[in-house]
Amino acid sequence: MSRQSSTAAQLTPSQLLSARARILEAAAEMFRTHGYDVSMDVIATAANVSKQTLYNQFGSKEDLFKAMIADRAAVMRAPLNASALERHPRDMLADIARQYYQHACGEHEIGYYRMMIGASQQFPDIGRAYYEAGPKQMVEALAQWMAREERLGRLDTGGDPVMAAEHYLSLVAGQVEARGLLGLWTEMSPAEMERRARFCADIFMRAFGPHRLMG
Repeated sequence: MSRQSSTAAQLTPSQLLSARARILEAAAEMFRTHGYDVSMDVIATAANVSKQTLYNQFGSKEDLFKAMIADRAAVMRAPLNASALERHPRDMLADIARQYYQHACGEHEIGYYRMMIGASQQFPDIGRAYYEAGPKQMVEALAQWMAREERLGRLDTGGDPVMAAEHYLSLVAGQVEARGLLGLWTEMSPAEMERRARFCADIFMRAFGPHRLMG
């Protein structure tokens, strides 16, 4: 066994978790700045781990990419947890919008998304993997929550929670995403994030709130 393999095998569970977090953070930055064709060697160096540790954690660059997207998507879906039933739909929707503004609208995140759009022209499978591990999962999770809220009589999507979920996420992204993708990004203050989050939640409730069930 090589020295690198032996070292990787001796890592404790907590060290492996720490290494995984560093790898994912480094991968996001390296993909953003160098594009998808960045080498695993460069990512390992940026994460301060051995190449063997990198491959032990993620079997390939595609696996690493998918794991990175899945982690980001999990953060976006965080409000949709088991306690969601106890909260008013308006508050839940506002939380989802806040997560988007906090974790998908920063300069680095927008830069990463711009890279992905460019890379998908050269690597169509990666574009598909990005969509399926990120945006698609977000739409599905939100639609499942909306369907449950509809069964409880707290939302009325007209029987199409997937379409309603897509419309809400588009409402949240709006011109914020468009400006960022065109290189016109400006930092959003916490007060502006809150204003936008509440606005989106209120607008959605006016369109899909339970009052529609009375009509």
